[in-house]
Amino acid sequence: MKIVDINCLVGHWPFRKLYKNTFADLAEIHRGNGIEYGFVSSLNSIFYNDPFEGEEELHNIIKGTAYRHILTINPSLPYFAEDIRAGVELFNVSGVRIYPCYHDYMLNCEDMDRLCRILSEYNLPLFLTLRMEDERLNYIIKPQPVNLEDIRLFSVRNRNLKIILLNIRMGEITCLKELLIDQNNVYIDTSGLKDQLFSIEKLTATLGADKIIYGSEYPLFCLKSTLLEVVKAEIDENSKEKILFSNSERLYKLRNND
Repeated sequence: MKIVDINCLVGHWPFRKLYKNTFADLAEIHRGNGIEYGFVSSLNSIFYNDPFEGEEELHNIIKGTAYRHILTINPSLPYFAEDIRAGVELFNVSGVRIYPCYHDYMLNCEDMDRLCRILSEYNLPLFLTLRMEDERLNYIIKPQPVNLEDIRLFSVRNRNLKIILLNIRMGEITCLKELLIDQNNVYIDTSGLKDQLFSIEKLTATLGADKIIYGSEYPLFCLKSTLLEVVKAEIDENSKEKILFSNSERLYKLRNND
């Protein structure tokens, strides 16, 4: 069975030492676990004053590989629209990732409206990061949790935009269950499913498998544990195939109009 990782990163994390944070480390652990490629983002870009410097680094690292480049954008910066256009033209990015939890803006702001219009223009999905680590681990910077009602209103307002909610927890999924069932444009990744047993079984029973995409959030999280959560789940093989491969491939085809 083919496997793709929708949520993986390379770079430095300022709050603790990562011992396996290079692209070579990522590619090695993916190969060792039968993962073909990943949708990869730059950890550095979250914290650089100019995020695009981190995107140039990432492009040079992954060019010539099967990995898909996900562009980190801070829409509160004045030149973010130019960065998206450059990312499309120079790097052929497969999506845009945002971090309102770290960059301190609201989903209903004018900059986000502009961002969504640009993404629709390029057929790019939006990777919406709810958190990176457990918020209680942070003391130098205190990331603000993304409000669930804001997510619901934002998703309804942007029905034409594919949105992947990254590192979402089971309790939050329960609160957004009606949205996830009713709207075809909203997906969740598996990286945050750590707070309950049999999470995949519960989610496929209530949501189906079409909205769930495997993501590890490696190197911040242990890849093996996130992968086993899906591989060992007591669900049918067709549902596993969707979660591990075909749902993420559909997002890639969205960008390339295949």
